[in-house]
Amino acid sequence: MTDNTPTREVPSQYDGTTVRAKSVLSPEGFPVRALVKLYPKQIIPIIFIPGIMGTNLRVKDGKGYAWRPPNGKLAGLVQVIQYLGKDAAARKKVLHPDRVEVDGEGSVSLTRKVEKQLKGAPDLDPEKLARLFGWGELHRDSYGRILNTLQERLHDILKTDGTPDDAWVELVLEQQKLHQFGAEKAFEEITPDDLKQFANAAYPVHAVGYNWLQSNNVSVQRLVDKIDAITDFYKNTLNKDCEKVILVTHSMGGLVARACTQLQGKSDKVLGVLHGVMPAIGAPATYKRMRAGFEGVEQVLLGRNAAEATAVLTQAPGPMELLPTAEYQAKLPSGAQHWLRAHYSKGKNGEGEITSLLGEGDPYDTVYLNKADWWRLVKTELINPSKAESKDKPATTSNSADDPNYRDQDFAAYEEALNFARTFHDKVKGQYHGNTHAYYAADQAQPAWGEVRWSAGTSCPNFSNGVLLDDDLNGTVKVQFGEGLCKLEIAGQDLPGDGTVPELSGQAPKNFVAQIFRHEGKKKGHASYDHQGSYSNDFTAGLTLYSIVKLTLKAGILK
Repeated sequence: MTDNTPTREVPSQYDGTTVRAKSVLSPEGFPVRALVKLYPKQIIPIIFIPGIMGTNLRVKDGKGYAWRPPNGKLAGLVQVIQYLGKDAAARKKVLHPDRVEVDGEGSVSLTRKVEKQLKGAPDLDPEKLARLFGWGELHRDSYGRILNTLQERLHDILKTDGTPDDAWVELVLEQQKLHQFGAEKAFEEITPDDLKQFANAAYPVHAVGYNWLQSNNVSVQRLVDKIDAITDFYKNTLNKDCEKVILVTHSMGGLVARACTQLQGKSDKVLGVLHGVMPAIGAPATYKRMRAGFEGVEQVLLGRNAAEATAVLTQAPGPMELLPTAEYQAKLPSGAQHWLRAHYSKGKNGEGEITSLLGEGDPYDTVYLNKADWWRLVKTELINPSKAESKDKPATTSNSADDPNYRDQDFAAYEEALNFARTFHDKVKGQYHGNTHAYYAADQAQPAWGEVRWSAGTSCPNFSNGVLLDDDLNGTVKVQFGEGLCKLEIAGQDLPGDGTVPELSGQAPKNFVAQIFRHEGKKKGHASYDHQGSYSNDFTAGLTLYSIVKLTLKAGILK
């Protein structure tokens, strides 16, 4: 058979010692020949770790799913209708970190090419194999495209003549010449020879979800266990050389990965890491959501207002680990400053401007645990809705929602959850795996809350001191300042980002990683993506493949 002979790949089976494949007989004049791909001896699994809300969750003890974001418009409509009838108390009960676990039975969608690649035997269902690889744990609409793309491309790196596959040429070799994927550090292009060396190993694509309601410091143990199970499978069941994995993360999944590489002995099992749109030092959007509710479809599922959002999030350390850390300073045209402020401007050009910074210092003490000021993160009366069942309430002499002791215990429970987040922030501060790439958006077309600005309708000498008179729980308050009454509203996103993570937080890993990519949208030739869809385009797919190759070659472990 010559290099130009047309071929068709046929499924193969591997029992740990021998590769077996079957093909139908054909006339000598039929030019297409069966192609059997031999799995390399060395295996480097790719493990994709999703962001917050990207893992399907089910109620423990087989009582149905707790969180399975809709896939497609019809499913979305059905779930929206289901959640519209749930009040804050019902959401709090269902979305409790101790009552849920990862659900691997979510929707899985495979391309035809992936179906063929995963069909290793006539009786092996490709979708079942994808579930064994963890794909069903992740929200399909958010991650199905990147999982399929990685599986397709990492399976077919070279043609039979040893040249790069056409998709690699288009996604990586050509794109890298146009814009270097937005690299901020010295950039080295991938060459065809690099791909030949890279193709000496196999890169099966796995996914590992986690209970994103609990602390990432707890979620990390599931990732560690999965890494061990995956590498042990290839070593002990398939008799392959498999010592290390590559982690590809989205959003909060990056925090889980960073915690993983901090554990003693676990960094050695990770070859390298790619972080996508990670809120490395938090995001002010979390404050906004706890004071005014979520945006988009998430508002129906997690909370349309502060009452619904607070009831869920104050019991969940994971989401609170996305609050701005003590490191976070808003990046404004005038310079860096505290990320929470009240503001009044008489004219469009800023004349008569008055700004009061709110809660300067460590935000855990000045904002998150603040029980008095009008701009505090949490209103205590919203933590445990009065309709919550008595068995979910602290044991007090009264279960009345108006009992001060009861409310004090509510806040104490919230403070305990918050302290998990505080401890986690301290643990991962400035800590990254030694072989790491990261990318983030600084796109003016996808503005994010780089700060939270309470915009005032009237002037006031000092917005810091006031008495909260009214709160619509959607970001509008009325505050008494001395003799004057002022209405304030949370202003919209106005700093570059991806709609959720602002430039400052996405860029924070720069001094700690080998390479970081900055994306400013279409004006720079980059993709313009929102936070949840950051992996759902060819631009970041090419970047991901580029980083996987570079991380692998840099590690120097290919045989």
